[in-house]
Amino acid sequence: MGATRKLTVDRPRKLWNWNFEARLPTSENSTAIRSRPIIARKVPLPTVSVIIPVRDGAQYVGEALQSILDQDLADIEIIVVDDGSCDDSAAIATSIGNRDGRVKVVANHGKGIVDALNMGISLARAPLAARMDCDDISLSNRLRLQVACFQADADLQLLGTAGLQIDRDGNPLGQIDVPAGNDQLRDALARYNPMLHPTVMFLTEAVRRAGGYRRAFTYAEDYDLWLRLSETGKLANMDARLVKLRSHPGQVSRMKQDQQKAAAALARQSALLRRNRTEPFDANSQPAQAIASFLASRAATGAGISSLERRDIELLLRTAGIPMAVTCKLLFLAAVGAPSFRTLALGPRLAWRRMIARPARIRPS
Repeated sequence: MGATRKLTVDRPRKLWNWNFEARLPTSENSTAIRSRPIIARKVPLPTVSVIIPVRDGAQYVGEALQSILDQDLADIEIIVVDDGSCDDSAAIATSIGNRDGRVKVVANHGKGIVDALNMGISLARAPLAARMDCDDISLSNRLRLQVACFQADADLQLLGTAGLQIDRDGNPLGQIDVPAGNDQLRDALARYNPMLHPTVMFLTEAVRRAGGYRRAFTYAEDYDLWLRLSETGKLANMDARLVKLRSHPGQVSRMKQDQQKAAAALARQSALLRRNRTEPFDANSQPAQAIASFLASRAATGAGISSLERRDIELLLRTAGIPMAVTCKLLFLAAVGAPSFRTLALGPRLAWRRMIARPARIRPS
């Protein structure tokens, strides 16, 4: 797989060994005694930091955490980022952390998945970071096998695995395959997201250098990050099925499909733009604003947008209250440059224009 890598960790900033001048209670013939320097003890750093964001995942988070604690690679830390849960998710994770010091729980106060993931990355102390969702289960050899791949290949930046799909009760539903060959993976990456986000492990510093996850690509924030990492290093997938991925009605991926498609289309367009120019939007803005900014720019001339549609897009940037589903459906169709855009987008466009033209209702005081 190439040159081998010796995993190293970034040591924490040096702790100053202050000399404290301590004095004993004095009497007439007592003298001050200077204390010896206090030497800071080095705390061993983990090999892998596992980042698990959670929002209202009390039903499954305990099982997810236990699957990581049961790994045959013990030199780990687990960072649970509670994103404003209204259930007992944080309490369950904290209780487990009280029994096992490898688990730490931090609060993200409902800022969203992108901020939660970035918080986990900022707190990670290990050279490698692994992802998992709060409702999934890692097989006991997952982390060890992934670490071995990084040790064997110095060029590797990101590594995913195949998966096993389970239902809400943990019953098997089937297998999830991923493209594993280098050429196959790179070809797939240009068309769709070929990596299962909850299975990945990556170089912590590589992701930090890339800028982490970005808000403009919410619901496809992983795909955007993979595309950026592919510009600077190697990505790979393992054939081994090392994570059980739970499928249930409450998943974000099921509820936000239109937004996810729109954000993924923007990620692909952005990857093409980065070859020759900068992105014409704020990567920390909301998805609809970023997509609209892209479509309203000269960079989107290939999307087949008329001047009338471009005017509507500019109005969107200044209009509040348009339903996200309407916005993303329309913008997705434009972003992918669908040949029959005007027919496919007719319904959303009419709804959108009605929203724009509707006068603001003033509530009686």
